Amino acid sequence: SEIQTLKPNLIGPFAAAGMDRNPVAKNAGKFMTLAGFLDYAKASNISGILIGIEHAAYLATRGLDVVDAVSNALIKSGYDKETKQQVFIQSEDPPVLSAFKKFPKFNRVFEIEFDIRDVSKPSVVEIKEFANAVKLRRSSAAQVDGFYLTGFNAVVERLRDADIQVHVGVLKNEFMSLAFDYWADPMVEIATDTWSVLADGLVTEFPSTAAAYFRSPCSDIKRNMSYTIKPGEPGALVDMAAYGALPPAPPPAPVLEPADVHRQPLPLCPTEPMFRTFRCRLPPKETGKNAEYTANLAADG
Repeated sequence: SEIQTLKPNLIGPFAAAGMDRNPVAKNAGKFMTLAGFLDYAKASNISGILIGIEHAAYLATRGLDVVDAVSNALIKSGYDKETKQQVFIQSEDPPVLSAFKKFPKFNRVFEIEFDIRDVSKPSVVEIKEFANAVKLRRSSAAQVDGFYLTGFNAVVERLRDADIQVHVGVLKNEFMSLAFDYWADPMVEIATDTWSVLADGLVTEFPSTAAAYFRSPCSDIKRNMSYTIKPGEPGALVDMAAYGALPPAPPPAPVLEPADVHRQPLPLCPTEPMFRTFRCRLPPKETGKNAEYTANLAADG
């Protein structure tokens, strides 16, 4: 297909400063269609896949029903009946996740891409209606003031108490300089998210680092080892820093309220393009066996 003729360009967080990520492999690899990716994953020895869906409502206005496309691709690849690999569907849009409730085996991950310190009980009730997991920013799980770890927020405990899994990310390994701060040691951050934050999952740009940590016997703080990779201790670096090193405390992050959980249904487009508005979603076009199934997806979405 046309997308496979394009050359990939590996990006990194410091490209503007002239520091490319892995310059030797900058253009290595190739783009894959979703169907190709699913076939590749099915043949691999992995525990599961994650599909992130963004801007579904906008794509619908351009004639692309991404929810229906992803659903059909997963069905065609047999992932709706898959038992060995887990499937995670991640999105910021509750209607997108609601559409995948038709797949009871799938994990639906609600992505919150802004800082919060807590979540109200009504918000927890809202989230449980369409998701069984939440992906938080690193700074939502841990309180980091001027790069100093000062504490942990209540949001993770609140969600886990409601049987909602919590994923934290995105973890990184790259730094312009090696500063002595909480963010500068990826192993310590992984240990902190695992043992102090009690995250159910980690989202990282460097999975080999996370795999190396969990393979190491030194990662288990419950074992009687001569050396253990310990989690960060809130306030430990602040106590060692010079007086005045800690900047003024920033304002607290907000509490997630139901109004922040956008639940507007994905807009449904009329059949004729000339009557479509800028806020619409294409109706399902499936025929035969899957017609009723995808129609229900559209109705629920």
